[in-house]
Amino acid sequence: MAKRSRRCATGGTEARKAPPPKATVTSEQETWPARLSLCFDTDPTANGKTRLISRHQGPLRIQKALYPEGGTPCHAIIVHPPGGIAGGDQLDLDINCSIGAGALITTPGATKWYGSSGSQATQSIHMRVAGALEWMPQEAIIFDHADIASTWKVAVEATGRFFGWDIFVFGRKASGESFRNGRLRQLLEIELDEQLVWSDRLHLRGADALFNSHIGLRGHHAMATCWAVSSASSPWSETDVHDLRHANPGVAWTMLHTRLLVGRSLGSPTFLRAQLLAGWSQLRPRLFDRSAISPRIWAT
Repeated sequence: MAKRSRRCATGGTEARKAPPPKATVTSEQETWPARLSLCFDTDPTANGKTRLISRHQGPLRIQKALYPEGGTPCHAIIVHPPGGIAGGDQLDLDINCSIGAGALITTPGATKWYGSSGSQATQSIHMRVAGALEWMPQEAIIFDHADIASTWKVAVEATGRFFGWDIFVFGRKASGESFRNGRLRQLLEIELDEQLVWSDRLHLRGADALFNSHIGLRGHHAMATCWAVSSASSPWSETDVHDLRHANPGVAWTMLHTRLLVGRSLGSPTFLRAQLLAGWSQLRPRLFDRSAISPRIWAT
């Protein structure tokens, strides 16, 4: 039996800000740490409406909690005011979605990982999902000379449902820049009922042979990965995978677990975005019992 999910702190009806945690001072090198904690819970005083309790330290915060689909899900827009992540920056996100709560998290624009003169930029994301969580940030543009280490750990309970994606764009092709120097390291782990079911490691260097290899990016400068986790009571079937592959052929879909679907795609950023949206549009009614409504921030 899975452990009971950790619930959010009580109080408030929508988005609240708790006192920020104490800052950590690093003397070895210049850093700009940024931490953001999000708790999505149900509000018993508002007919079960999803409320957001957030706290932040540094330049990472929620722009606003929106409710374009009614009381749930809560649409939360994460903003990073500096506009980009430089070498030495440290981003830490902690997200908890409790039973009965629903959340869709996105960003107002692309995330920019700037080139570094030597310091590494890091990102750490921890998610605990007992409710319904959608993670749909816009693409991440990796500048030449960027040095990035990213770690994701996602724990989904038996009642949890989760959809997420990750889009990497290497270099700024429109400006004539390619990713010839630098490094990207990413670790993504998904646990179901406290058991690790998927561990995915990516390690790319600028001008790596994998960018042109037939078993790598095949000459493309952008790649995408998405994943969909069903609840334990409604596992995926071979029919689900067949229908998804037929309707969304631009993404290679694989069922790695009866609760976990993973999709991968290569192409231009525009193509990848369209393919992921098509997959999400088909999966959302099955996964969350809701029609696909794109976040309003994408239209601004």
